[in-house]
Amino acid sequence: MARNNMNTTKTTKVIKSNLTKKATAFTVAAVLFVSIFGGNLMTLQAMADTGNGKNTNAGVNANVGTSEKQTARQTLRQTLQTDATTYRQAVQTASLAYRQTVHAAQLAHSQAVRDANIAYDQAAQQARAAYNTAVRGAHGSVTVIGPAMATRDQAIATAQNARITATVSADVTRDKAVDNALSAYQNSVYGALATRDGADGTAQSTFYTAIGNSTLATRSQTIGQAHVTADNSILQARQTRITAVETADVTRDQAIGSAQTAYITAESTAHVTLDNAYTKDSKAWNTGLQSYWNSVAPMAQTRDSAIATANSSHVTAVGNADATRDQAIDQAYATMYGSIAAAYS
Repeated sequence: MARNNMNTTKTTKVIKSNLTKKATAFTVAAVLFVSIFGGNLMTLQAMADTGNGKNTNAGVNANVGTSEKQTARQTLRQTLQTDATTYRQAVQTASLAYRQTVHAAQLAHSQAVRDANIAYDQAAQQARAAYNTAVRGAHGSVTVIGPAMATRDQAIATAQNARITATVSADVTRDKAVDNALSAYQNSVYGALATRDGADGTAQSTFYTAIGNSTLATRSQTIGQAHVTADNSILQARQTRITAVETADVTRDQAIGSAQTAYITAESTAHVTLDNAYTKDSKAWNTGLQSYWNSVAPMAQTRDSAIATANSSHVTAVGNADATRDQAIDQAYATMYGSIAAAYS
């Protein structure tokens, strides 16, 4: 009998111990409330915090306090859900606007380039037709053929430069439109993010104030503001990068266009000189061709070098803009976490 009693006592203690552990685990799980601050997980002891105040008449006021806390919790949940929904909708709207703007810019660019090519083809065709008409009745006269070739080649060169100018203008317009669309997108997204983070911080602070915990109320507000500051700093870093890239894009477009038109103008001058020197004397004509190609070679080299420099400068400018942006974003995060750490002091 004694042995049976001892076993019964041990069994009872084990059962009580297990129940105590389960109850403790359940209580810990119940007090955790998770909220997202700008992608950072933050665990809040919101759902079971009794506040700083002391209840001297617990039996009378228990139901009143519980009801107030439940209302505060429900308000917090609803506010956080509303903030999250508003943010998602803002991002969706901004994304749609960005895609539509970029698509429209690309379509406009394609149409402008197409129009420039058509205009060039028409001008070149007219110049060649005029040349054919002029030489048809020239009967081999060098005084007619030479100037006719010069007129034709000059007209074609002018049309080429017009096409390049129109294409460069289309490139610049497209690049600015795309960069501005990206800037507007970033403004909308990070503006909405800052609004959400600020509202979340205020909602959590309001909750803690309602349940009487001023310490956590202040901390929540501080953490929310830290995220808002980081959001704004990151937005500024991204906007600065977009502005720098837009400048680099436009500079490259214009530099390449200038290099191409400069080459065509110089080559056309040399070609017209050759045309006007047209002769039936084979030796003289081949000597003229030699002179023409000798003059064109350095022109092409100058053009190609200028284009290569423009592309290289663009890569460097974009790389520097990326580095500046990344450094600023890293610093924004460092400042944010420093503020959060201080809030726990």
